Amino acid sequence: MSFRERRRGLGRALAGLAFCAAAALAGGVDSARAQAGGAPVTFAGQVFDTFLGEPVEGAIVRLTGTVRANGSSIAGVTDARGRFSIENVPPGRSRVLVARIGYADLVQVLDIQAGQFVEVAVIPKPVVLEGIEVYVDRLESRLRGLPFTANVFDEIMLKLSPTLNVARYLDSQPGFEFVPCFTGGSPTGPFTRRRDCIRTRGTTPQRPRIFIDDAPAMGGVRELATLPTMEMYRVEVIRGCAQIRVYTNSYVEGTAARGLPLLPIIC
Repeated sequence: MSFRERRRGLGRALAGLAFCAAAALAGGVDSARAQAGGAPVTFAGQVFDTFLGEPVEGAIVRLTGTVRANGSSIAGVTDARGRFSIENVPPGRSRVLVARIGYADLVQVLDIQAGQFVEVAVIPKPVVLEGIEVYVDRLESRLRGLPFTANVFDEIMLKLSPTLNVARYLDSQPGFEFVPCFTGGSPTGPFTRRRDCIRTRGTTPQRPRIFIDDAPAMGGVRELATLPTMEMYRVEVIRGCAQIRVYTNSYVEGTAARGLPLLPIIC
């Protein structure tokens, strides 16, 4: 049975199931009595597809507006069984975001407490899910056709990053750094302060060409600092070709749904 056929006839249940999805996440708010400021707890649960009841792998579960005592962000990712387990979570009311490309985001307030196991149903976008696999295969084939090595950072890696923007994320990766394009002269001069070139292992510093959703980014490296990792699906760094290509979730969803062809990479 095909992906589409398994969903045929289930659309009428959408409203009721969507309500259940929200209730599953928010169900403990009124009855829970977790004490804010208490000992950290483990926040665990499972994310599944509303229509099929199947687990959703790779969903991001993030607490927004809540951080740990050390200031770090709180997030987890579901495994092949759709399960997540996030340790060292402050108990009490938090806004929880569940996001996965191809599914509608779910945001609810939950009173997190010890011993909780949350079941979350997310609503799929069938056309997007059917097109994602084909689209990613095309991206990979396009990279394999280049005579250069490429580093690919996927959705899960980016969304779990505590660095919050693409520029800082890339600068934190081993064997990759942003450096000044000009050396010498005054160490406080504008050209030696700005780190507009990239250096990867085995290459000399180069000024990269930046593409965001396959369109040239006029702001260069500084524009990468405006892009939150939570909204990115994929980042490609093509060594030797000196290109950084960034793809947002919204662009990938739209492209996958419409089946648009990829533009060639010109080095």
